[in-house]
Amino acid sequence: MRFYSYLILGFMAISLSVKCCAGWEAGRDWKVASDYTLSVSSTGEVFAWNTGTKPDTTWSFTGHMKILGSHQNNACARLALGTLKHDAIITVNIEHLVKQGLSLVSVDAPGGLRARMLTSGWMPGGDNSYDVSIFRTGNSMTISVIGNKGFRYLQETMPVTSRAWKSAAMFGLGTYASDVEFSDIKFSTPYSPPGHYTAQAKGVVDDLVKNFWIGGPDEGCIVPTYSGYPGTIAILPNGGMWERGMMVFALDAYFQATGDPLTKHRIASEWARMKRVYTMKELVEAGGNIHPAADDCGWDAALYWVFYRDLGDPYALEMAKGLVDNAYNRWHDDKLGGGMWYDNSRTIKSLYCIQIPITAWHIWEATGDISYREKAMNCYDWTESHLARPDGLYFMDFNADGPVGKERPNDIHEAGSVSSFAGSMAMAVFHARLYRETGDKKYLDRAIRTAEGISRVLVKNGAYYSDRDAWTSGTFAPDWVQEVLTLPGIHPKHKQLLLNTADSICKNDRTEDGYYGGCWGGPADGPGSPWSMIGSRPQQIMTSATTGLMVISAALTENDVKMNTIKEHKER
Repeated sequence: MRFYSYLILGFMAISLSVKCCAGWEAGRDWKVASDYTLSVSSTGEVFAWNTGTKPDTTWSFTGHMKILGSHQNNACARLALGTLKHDAIITVNIEHLVKQGLSLVSVDAPGGLRARMLTSGWMPGGDNSYDVSIFRTGNSMTISVIGNKGFRYLQETMPVTSRAWKSAAMFGLGTYASDVEFSDIKFSTPYSPPGHYTAQAKGVVDDLVKNFWIGGPDEGCIVPTYSGYPGTIAILPNGGMWERGMMVFALDAYFQATGDPLTKHRIASEWARMKRVYTMKELVEAGGNIHPAADDCGWDAALYWVFYRDLGDPYALEMAKGLVDNAYNRWHDDKLGGGMWYDNSRTIKSLYCIQIPITAWHIWEATGDISYREKAMNCYDWTESHLARPDGLYFMDFNADGPVGKERPNDIHEAGSVSSFAGSMAMAVFHARLYRETGDKKYLDRAIRTAEGISRVLVKNGAYYSDRDAWTSGTFAPDWVQEVLTLPGIHPKHKQLLLNTADSICKNDRTEDGYYGGCWGGPADGPGSPWSMIGSRPQQIMTSATTGLMVISAALTENDVKMNTIKEHKER
């Protein structure tokens, strides 16, 4: 089953050629609002036939089917393949028992007449709206159905007869005695299977959704967690925010890699939930229960930025600005030469703060407000002058005595380090942005220097390892792919190391039930995992999500994804 889940991608960005629906032949029971949206109200069996895209030896279908009502208890929506005479010979059926709240997926194909060759059986759930993805390779179909209340079904059919496939000349949509709305309809032919790393990324997203998502793509949300585990405490009745942010970063990277509309729906649904349960004050307060430290502020400011960039919601941009401003005003000062204090104790200044200036840079790009560039550069310059190391990496923390760990600079290992994989990767991204913005070669040299340092120190068995923080280590990997690996003069080994890491995680660092650990070379959990032994477990949302983000980032190398700026994102 897992093999098939790796292969279903949403199809929208992966087909070799995509023909949008170019018209329908439909009877009076149908209303055709556009090539992509139809509705039907019928007391019997009816079909609408697509006159544009014709079935080929490989094809894909994606669409949304919403059952509005039924003229009997059993409501039904269908994808059909028919003859030129409009005889349905293959149908994929989604049925809903209205009163009982049950759903069923089935496939009917020839055995003389249409005969049932696959059924899910009746499954519980009050779903009445379904996102459907189907593709044909060979003589079989792989079917994915995801409901709005948590229904999930994924299966490959037995081979359909070659004779039936030869007779299938048209795509169609249908129903029996039901009122149904079909939307976001897309037929693609021929269908090109996803690349290896994109397939792995889909597997990660499937696992994250299975373990940490409740409800459907349009109405659900990430399960509230505290310390990474499902649940809440009194001071955080809606769960921790930055923890769920790690999963949103994973969903966002997958959306960037594939354009998958279901993933975008999940991002939008999560943001809608956050706006319902958090006040504006809670979203932007620095130093309180939700954002007690600068890194919490950084992760969540970046989270709001993702919502703004992916969804275009100006409220998300205002929340990002507010949290950046409040964190900077609270913790930035001239003591110890500048930089930002980690938290209210004001004992260390830290590379953990790096997400704040990186998000400030995004805000400057989006708004033109130069004050955010100034905030970003103040933090960048301090980090470069106080935390940079001769080996190309960066110390993590700085106090009145200087860099913490300066007397033991080689104390860098899995689950314990004076440096940081994520922090050093973030600085390389910052260097790359400054090089592209200014053209100054010193920033290019710094980016390459940092990449070389990571490859020399933070690699074992041909793949990266997480040295400092198994809850956030993968955060900057998508930006690394888009901005550092694309620099002139960057060695191809850096891309290969990322790909090796993704393969290693999928092979060695996944539990049987779909959680991902902090040890990217494995094991995922247990006494052999240094990260698990100190409390960073794969069952925590941030551990699984940030490790999964390393896999998803590898998928960005297979697809034509533009750099992570608001201008270029809007052009997608």
